[in-house]
Amino acid sequence: PALLIFPILAPVIVFLAVAVYFKEQKRADEIVQQRREEIEAELPRFVNTIEQELRASRDVLNILKSYQRNAGHAMKRELEITIADMASGNEENALTRMESRIGSTMLSDVVRGLISVKRGDNGIMYFQMLSMTFKQLELQKLKLEAMKQPGKMRKYSFMLLGCFLLMYLGVLGYVVLEAFGELF
Repeated sequence: PALLIFPILAPVIVFLAVAVYFKEQKRADEIVQQRREEIEAELPRFVNTIEQELRASRDVLNILKSYQRNAGHAMKRELEITIADMASGNEENALTRMESRIGSTMLSDVVRGLISVKRGDNGIMYFQMLSMTFKQLELQKLKLEAMKQPGKMRKYSFMLLGCFLLMYLGVLGYVVLEAFGELF
């Protein structure tokens, strides 16, 4: 009805509708990416726990249940879905569906190891190696993050240096002007 009264606004409304659509689509991708990063950040601890639990038991379902109590928010949610899926159907398929839901290469390695444990392999060595790999990846991420910080710190250091110089030059200028007043 408003388009009949203001036909010139039709292109603006269409443009805004398209812009909102793409913005919301990008927002959904950002939420999925954030959840994936949160889960990947927790994977080194998860792998260490699996490695320790495999020394006592080979029951993957109980290992996942015990880790779920201490997991972060995103990982807890995914484990909840996976545990329910494992209890109601094929455990290997449930693990594979968890892998496809998250879409992480790191999680793919973990799921591959869990499936091999379900098939009867001794996964302790596999998870030890995976744990070392994940620790190295975590250290690389931390180093990259630390390398980004000097750029941010440099900006603030220059501002602080400017404030000190301004303070010293202000005092020096005041003293020099007073000295000139006494000379002349």
